[in-house]
Amino acid sequence: MNREEFMKELEYLLQDIPEEDKADALDYYRDYLEEAGDEAEAAIQEFGSPERIAAIIRSDIAGHLENGGEFTERGYEDERFRDPNYQVAPRYDLPEAGENGGTGSRGRDDRDYRRGEDDRRRNSSSNTVLKVILIGILVVMTSPIWVGLGGGLFGIFVGVIVTAIALLAAAAIVTVALFIAGIAAGVAGAVHMMTSPLGGLLAIGIGLILIAISLVCLVLSVQIYGRLLPWMFRGIMNVLNGLFHRKGRER
Repeated sequence: MNREEFMKELEYLLQDIPEEDKADALDYYRDYLEEAGDEAEAAIQEFGSPERIAAIIRSDIAGHLENGGEFTERGYEDERFRDPNYQVAPRYDLPEAGENGGTGSRGRDDRDYRRGEDDRRRNSSSNTVLKVILIGILVVMTSPIWVGLGGGLFGIFVGVIVTAIALLAAAAIVTVALFIAGIAAGVAGAVHMMTSPLGGLLAIGIGLILIAISLVCLVLSVQIYGRLLPWMFRGIMNVLNGLFHRKGRER
């Protein structure tokens, strides 16, 4: 069995274990065989069958490899690997390892694999902590920029709202002022009709014009207050809801 066939069969046998553990195991044996170079086939013979390696990996993931069997004069024996193709190799530091080079190599492979798994897990944890630290440093260093941008946007937002409210208030004041001025002009014109008919008619006409303009402003104000204000309030509420919901999702 060559390297490609061995790895393909091993990948098939490990398809039901977690993807991370499967990837780590395949990477380990793939790197091992690549480093072996021309001696890859000899290393595969020392591994035994792919089924044996898959059984070892499963036991290691489950945490049963250390206490699933016992050391005897013939090496490490486990009832789960009683089949010759599954049998785990003798320990390297026992006397039997020197008499059987192949099985000793298998024991070393098993221990190397477990050490590689531990190293990879430690490296992964270290990388995660390092990423969190770097992100925290980046946030602290760029916080003045974000605070400045946030303050500027908030100021613009408040300014637009205040300006809109001021314009609406001004429109209401102008409407009321025109209506009052029109009434006053009409009353003044009616009074002056006794002494100066033309002047009185002119004042009454001006008063009617002012009242008409105030009524037009009143209609426009009602449209603005009835449509623009609800639209503005809905926009404000949507913005606030978006901010609060986003913060809730981030938490």
